[in-house]
Amino acid sequence: SMLLVRTLRRPAAPLLPRLASATLRARSTATLDDDVPLPSVKPSVTPDVLRASANKMLDAYTRLQRPDGSLEGFDDPCHYCKLPNALAWGGRIKEADAMLDHCVNTFLRPNGDFTASPTAEAAAPQSQKTIHWEFYDFYAYLNQWWITAGVRLSRSDFVHRAASYVLKHWHNEAIHAGCLQAPLGSGRHENCIFTSAHLGFTLLHAGAPAEAERIGRTIVAMVAKQPSLAELKYYNRFDDSLELLTSFAPDDPGVKLAAIVDGTKPDQCWWSLGYPVAFLAHLHLHTGDPDFLATAENILEFVGRCDDDVRNNIVAHKVMWGASLVGAITGKREHWELVRHIAGHILTAQAECGRVMDWKWERGPDGVTPTEYGAAQLIDQTGEIAYWFFVVARQMEKAELAGKLA
Repeated sequence: SMLLVRTLRRPAAPLLPRLASATLRARSTATLDDDVPLPSVKPSVTPDVLRASANKMLDAYTRLQRPDGSLEGFDDPCHYCKLPNALAWGGRIKEADAMLDHCVNTFLRPNGDFTASPTAEAAAPQSQKTIHWEFYDFYAYLNQWWITAGVRLSRSDFVHRAASYVLKHWHNEAIHAGCLQAPLGSGRHENCIFTSAHLGFTLLHAGAPAEAERIGRTIVAMVAKQPSLAELKYYNRFDDSLELLTSFAPDDPGVKLAAIVDGTKPDQCWWSLGYPVAFLAHLHLHTGDPDFLATAENILEFVGRCDDDVRNNIVAHKVMWGASLVGAITGKREHWELVRHIAGHILTAQAECGRVMDWKWERGPDGVTPTEYGAAQLIDQTGEIAYWFFVVARQMEKAELAGKLA
């Protein structure tokens, strides 16, 4: 979900403005797949609609799957990041397990890391890790997606080794946080609320709930320290003294737009707000502690005041996921309205081929054809949204049974 971001380490190709009409959207997708125009009216958001959409997304890629689990034309780790979890939630266990076979056979290294090519280093150079330069900055992100998928599919052949690698290099145990940009001990690591939430969620899956809870309490503390929520500024990064990082030098490397969310503007890294919401909701369900739920609601309250782009941008998918989990607990209308708005926008962005197209994926000189990196963004987002749609559909059903679907 690492989209709409820049890094000083690798300049991106110019990104086109959001496509303003169905005609332009149709033209851009037809160039790729001869797709029919996308719908211009948001459909109703129901569990059946979400599952049908998610299955269409999966169909776009499973039709390319070979017997060994790989996808024809896709050879980088980032291409497979989200799909195993989406396939598992969609009931396609054979396809999910075969895909993990491919990932283990092709990308798993003796130290437990996953890389495009072998390396002896604790953190591979980007050229050996992945073409997805944002994933590279959030180094353990890809690894953790496969750990959770592996837990679901009882993959003891790699889960414990992969989790040990993440905990050794990307878990700041001293302050109970997840780090990124460079491994712990390098002198260049940064701690991150989003990354901590992903690590904590992974540990909930991997049987380490006590540390997951401690990580959750770090997140609660860092959200409570936010100094500028009234001005619609949210800071994701913090140092080892648990002080928020509110500015960065112009030449600071890394994905810094993901470090600061400016809610007064469109095209922010909205996904970075969704993961802590979802993780804290899970911790509340696990512990019953009201502080976890209150902090999740505080983040959603901030989201509710942000630029309307947060409700009309596919990279808000994690906010949709988190809001569905919180809504299933609280029954509050504002949480479910946020879910429906984001999901409705995504549904209008799905092309006939099944892929989710209406976003700023990186294009080449012709302004239409995706670059290699743009194509990687496309499969990544489509696979992830399929996963969240399956989860949100189930949350809606559970909430309805409990009288909490507002």
